[in-house]
Amino acid sequence: MSTDAVTPSPAVSPTVSPLSSPDLTIIIPVRDDPLIYRCLASIDVPCPVIISTNGSPDWFLEALTTYAKGASRVTVLSTSESGIGLAYNRAITQAVTPLVLLMDSDCAFEPGAIASMLAEASFGLVKGRVRFETAGRGSRLVAAARRLTEDPLVTKKVNAYSPPLLYSTDIVTKMGGYHFNTAMKWREDRDFELRRRKSNVPVRLVRQAVIWHKPLSIRDDLRSVRAYGTGQAHGESLKVLPTMSLRHELRKACTVAWRGVRRGEPGAGAYAALRNLLVVTGRGTALRRQRGTK
Repeated sequence: MSTDAVTPSPAVSPTVSPLSSPDLTIIIPVRDDPLIYRCLASIDVPCPVIISTNGSPDWFLEALTTYAKGASRVTVLSTSESGIGLAYNRAITQAVTPLVLLMDSDCAFEPGAIASMLAEASFGLVKGRVRFETAGRGSRLVAAARRLTEDPLVTKKVNAYSPPLLYSTDIVTKMGGYHFNTAMKWREDRDFELRRRKSNVPVRLVRQAVIWHKPLSIRDDLRSVRAYGTGQAHGESLKVLPTMSLRHELRKACTVAWRGVRRGEPGAGAYAALRNLLVVTGRGTALRRQRGTK
């Protein structure tokens, strides 16, 4: 079995790089995730940071605001409305820099990741890699399955799903004129990626730009899978996302299962295939509920 899935994340270093970037703003949407403080500590390039809260409880917002008052370059935007697309858009609108880097609150930058993405910023749209930390058998299975489906070094495909995603804000003029669809609660990044492809906007992978995602249990992972299915159904009803092809999804499930076998990780491949099929069933359940409310 490959050892990649069980590699622990490096210790997050608060050491700040001498490199400074007045051209970059890091944007982090959050609701009530305490791991955001670990995320902030991992930023090793001095630049503005906008934390965009969405539907955060008062206790969390108060603590975050207090933290921001004692931290240079950190701004907190708050709204009672939920939705990651809305949170992203509000922060991007407030950013005064030509470049933004989208990040998740439950992830941490590996040292040097931000600088390596900045070095490729002239390309326009730059993508880093997500690695998953592990804390037991379940999270190791999730990490291995995610690697089989999401790591571009394994899939040989590069997309613009975030995070980490760095891009010039004016690039969306080629992609329909907006960043994220605020009507979508999930899969807003799918809409972003499809518009990128349609507009023939290239994306560059920076393989050494790694961020570490917190360990995910199978239960939490499958919860996110169900959300993907619900988001797909909602996107279809809004006519933002194309109708999902069941044949195509079945083919993808078979492909990832075989990929796991070839890499000596048949269990991870089988679980990854199951995840893919659960998106399909989650979509179907959401569509039936939508029809029942009409």
